[in-house]
Amino acid sequence: TMSFNSIDTSPLLKVLKVKRQIGNERSVTSNSSPKLGILLQKVKTDAKIIEVEVSLASFDISKISFVDTVQPSNISFGNINKIREQVAGLFNQDEERMLVFSDEPDRYYKAILIDKTELDGIQSWYDTAKLTFLIPDGVAHSTSYKKITDFTESDGKVIFNITNNGNVEALPIVTAKMNSENGYFGLVNPSGVMEVGDREIIDSETRKFSERPFDYTDTGTGIKDGLAKGQKNMAILNDGTEIFDKGLFIGPWLGRDHLFLENTPSSGGNHAGSLTFDLPTDGSLFDYIWWRQVFMAGAFNQYGFIKVMVSDSDGKFLYGLETIKRKAGLETEYNFMVTDGKGGYKHTDLRWKFEANDENKDNPFNPARGWSDIKRIDDKVSVFWFGSRYERTFSELKGKKSAKLHVALGFINGNPLVTRMYVDGIKYRKDNVAFGYNIPNPYGVGSNIVINGENKTFLVDNIAKLNHVVDYSKWLKIPVGTSTLEISTSSWNNIKPTFSIAFEERWL
Repeated sequence: TMSFNSIDTSPLLKVLKVKRQIGNERSVTSNSSPKLGILLQKVKTDAKIIEVEVSLASFDISKISFVDTVQPSNISFGNINKIREQVAGLFNQDEERMLVFSDEPDRYYKAILIDKTELDGIQSWYDTAKLTFLIPDGVAHSTSYKKITDFTESDGKVIFNITNNGNVEALPIVTAKMNSENGYFGLVNPSGVMEVGDREIIDSETRKFSERPFDYTDTGTGIKDGLAKGQKNMAILNDGTEIFDKGLFIGPWLGRDHLFLENTPSSGGNHAGSLTFDLPTDGSLFDYIWWRQVFMAGAFNQYGFIKVMVSDSDGKFLYGLETIKRKAGLETEYNFMVTDGKGGYKHTDLRWKFEANDENKDNPFNPARGWSDIKRIDDKVSVFWFGSRYERTFSELKGKKSAKLHVALGFINGNPLVTRMYVDGIKYRKDNVAFGYNIPNPYGVGSNIVINGENKTFLVDNIAKLNHVVDYSKWLKIPVGTSTLEISTSSWNNIKPTFSIAFEERWL
């Protein structure tokens, strides 16, 4: 049997034969200049091709034998065109999907159907065809990841012993949870060297560590602690039109705690509840704010907003982001705003729209995701949106120190509230250097780091930070057979992170 895109194809077709290759086609570039033989210049392994012969029938084929000659009277024969259309729809994909055969239950291929697939024209109710699948990456993958958590320590390095039973190199995913402050990862194995973070150049200037006044996330003290310690209904927001008369509460959903708004509508005005957190007393020009939120409507006529905003030392709005649904339908706005320098605010070109449903392609704040951040370096701001970073310079922020951080959830003109409108956690970091790559301790206690060799990404608390990867670093691969992977951290890292390495074994 065969499944494609996690769908069992058995109700539509029967697999008659699977034709696989031994290895893949290889193209060789050579130089014929030697008097005897040639010089190899390049050897390239191409994609894999898998051919599958199948039969289609407009009835339960298990109830009949000798289908070319026998037609029992108790079987109803239909037109095969309906089956053909369903099969065509199943394989009509624009990118690779998972292909699994029952004789290789522990492996899968990333496959896409190529070429036109012609039926052989046997009967109107029964036919056969050949499906041709292209495997662009050229390998079979193990259906489960091999995970390694055991390691030894030597000379301040963590050393993993790894066995790769595939017949090609594997692509590792290294995860680390910080148990104390850290700012560097150095990874070494037979395939090369990779460095992430601050390289600690000995003769460089002394740089002050970043401060973390609070961490109300599930890796810190939790959003419940944030609700207990935050000042209630004292937020300073962009427009000042909110009436702060609603309560905020903590409730569980999908296995984690959420901060949510009391759902008791009031007529007229934007009624809200808020939390305010003090930042370091001397203020800050270099902020990093991370939070996670859910914003998903249950009906077209629901409205509401989440605002994460900063006020200055004069008690005025400075900058911030709002997630706001103010029209019927699912369209929702995500807007970054700054002070106008006159006690008000102005919109910027950092404005986006999304559909407040549960689809990954439509909504970055569906229940499975929702990670967000803002980084400020004086008048420069970087905002994370849908997997990418957007940086701008705003002269209005120059030299103005951040003093308080505000989180607000609210109604809009008494309309029904968005069904799932939550804040799951928030944390703040005050940096003490002007450039992000010079921060000596960007990875604080509880932070989760992922160095992903499969898609070549570096994530900090699920936010992409590819600029932390040192230039000329090499994305490591795990050789076939046994090897070691050594990981170094900052010289002042007191407690080693909790590391794990995961990889799919792969075969030609």
